[in-house]
Amino acid sequence: MDGATVSKMVRSYGVRSWLMCDDIRIESNGKYLLIGVYSGTVRLRRPLPVTLSTLSFWIQLDLKKLDYGDYELRLLDSRSQEVAHLRGPARFARMDEPGVVICLTGPLTLSSYGTYSVEFGLGHPLRRLGTFAVHSSEKETPFKATQVTYPALAGLSRQH
Repeated sequence: MDGATVSKMVRSYGVRSWLMCDDIRIESNGKYLLIGVYSGTVRLRRPLPVTLSTLSFWIQLDLKKLDYGDYELRLLDSRSQEVAHLRGPARFARMDEPGVVICLTGPLTLSSYGTYSVEFGLGHPLRRLGTFAVHSSEKETPFKATQVTYPALAGLSRQH
């Protein structure tokens, strides 16, 4: 493929936003329910390796066509070793509103701490979507930090 072809393909969609979470559900009214959203860091309370039952990616796109063939998502660990590789249909109903791709992985084993990379593509080579960190965590640190940041919600929060 020549550079001009790749350049046109890269511009055939734009990533508006993406989130990583434990699970994604779609309500009967079409709204998405994202469960256990990560803020850029996965904090593990158990020693490595840790197997997650699921890790999900919600990717919102600006579209320029309806049929991209397939999507592809690849997850690389801090040593650039492939942890997950997903592929599925990338066909959308409308171009006048953002498209959404939901990628569900699992079970998924995290075997190292550090920065993981997420690569994504629609009908063409993968591009780096972003990164997230995997760190060890003291048992109650994230929950206590949330209570300090959002003290009015402390009575509504519960530790999982």
